[in-house]
Amino acid sequence: MKAVVMEIYKDYCIVMTKDGQFLRQEIPAGGLEIGDEIVIEKAYYYERRASWVKSFAIAASVVVVVAVGSVLGVRYFKQYYPAGDIAMVAEEKAVAEEATREEVLMEEEALPTEESAEEPALAIEAEQEEIIIYESKSVYPLEEGTTVREHIEDIIFSYKVSGERNLLVRLENISSTYSFNGAFNLIMLLSDGSVARTITILLEGFEPGEIHEESFPLEAGEAEFRLEVTESVN
Repeated sequence: MKAVVMEIYKDYCIVMTKDGQFLRQEIPAGGLEIGDEIVIEKAYYYERRASWVKSFAIAASVVVVVAVGSVLGVRYFKQYYPAGDIAMVAEEKAVAEEATREEVLMEEEALPTEESAEEPALAIEAEQEEIIIYESKSVYPLEEGTTVREHIEDIIFSYKVSGERNLLVRLENISSTYSFNGAFNLIMLLSDGSVARTITILLEGFEPGEIHEESFPLEAGEAEFRLEVTESVN
């Protein structure tokens, strides 16, 4: 016969059968837990359930006390805190939480972001836009002994190639008022017309009457170059 363990003692337990009988069953110590289902032997006898009934009565009393206390507590709370006041307290709490959230959002918006930090840099780039003011239609040879002189805007551009395969570039501002801010870009070409590299001569505040000279060693295969002049526009 199967029964459920209800109480456990040192060397026996109290079980309840499916028909509601409470029986005593001998067991080894530590072998079962309350709620386990076991098969009991035919030799058993009834156990008086005064303690079980007493435990059940105590539990029921506790439930009743808790229920009554809850009802009385609600009535007390309603007596001293009317429903309108409760609603007002809840509303004030909600308003305070909303104000706190708005303060947090305002602080987050005040913090500088990567995008806002980039805006000044973008503004500077926009103010210093580069425009092409000259682009050569033909190429300039780089044969030894070559000398070229050309007038670009108010600047005289000249160069010569020495026997040591050095390119000497000379720039002279012949204007009386014009100050140049920009760059002379020498796009070096190989014999097949492909681009080898670009040499950039940057001029910032190139004032009237100033002369700028710079020398560059030519690399193997470079046969000619194209010239492009850009100017910074504010």
